[in-house]
Amino acid sequence: MTRLPVRRKNVATRPARIRRSSAGFGRTRALAALMLVLSGLAIYGAGASPVFGYRTLEVTGERLTPRTSIDGAVGVAEGTNLFLVRSDQLAERIAVLPTVDRADVSIGLPSTIRIRVVERVPLLVWQLGAQRYLVDAKRMAFLELAADAPLPDPSLPIVDDQRSGSALGVGSTVDSVDFDAATRLASLRPADLGSAGTGLQVSVTDDRGFLVRVRPAGWTAVFGFYTPSLRTTELIPGQVRLLRSLLAGREAAIDTVILADDKSGTYTVRPGASPTP
Repeated sequence: MTRLPVRRKNVATRPARIRRSSAGFGRTRALAALMLVLSGLAIYGAGASPVFGYRTLEVTGERLTPRTSIDGAVGVAEGTNLFLVRSDQLAERIAVLPTVDRADVSIGLPSTIRIRVVERVPLLVWQLGAQRYLVDAKRMAFLELAADAPLPDPSLPIVDDQRSGSALGVGSTVDSVDFDAATRLASLRPADLGSAGTGLQVSVTDDRGFLVRVRPAGWTAVFGFYTPSLRTTELIPGQVRLLRSLLAGREAAIDTVILADDKSGTYTVRPGASPTP
């Protein structure tokens, strides 16, 4: 007689044991850890070493910016470890100088900071009495010239602002309408007007607005006042064409030209002169 197997109740089955291989601290990990330690020591050693102390400042590109101003903006004490100096922060400090448009700074180990200065480019000279300011294309007055200082570029046009309420200072900007009118008029040459003069002088006054005078002493053209909307600087090209037509054949006799707009203009003649029709 065959006996059937009997299943026993409440008998716990022991799970099979799984053996895991220990990861341990292998050679690769040990080597990586060693390299990290050595790198840290190297960085610490470089940062603490007097070999990399700041001693020399090399500056290029400065023409209008005083070297003392650059030295002050750098503000790094001699002997400071160059590994602790951030070139981007130095560039930002130098770019704050009014004559500087931007600066490129690099570190030359073991002991040199190199700076390449890119200065603002003067577009014209704005004159207020005895004060003269260089103004760039962004309308910013970035440098006041000393009374006896020559212009950095003899060809720079001068705008003589004779208005009683005008004020300007280094770091401030010229009014946008005034700047537009001044740059348009200051770009003119005698040949643009069919004139035999040697040069033109632009000024602005309280009572007549913008004026253009021919040199040597000759006629004066009154271009007038400009506003953002009612009487804009868009009149100027037409006024220039009108002025040229009024001067044609009679320049030597004309004293003053009044340009009411780009289509209407009148003129007066010098005493005793007779303009050619």
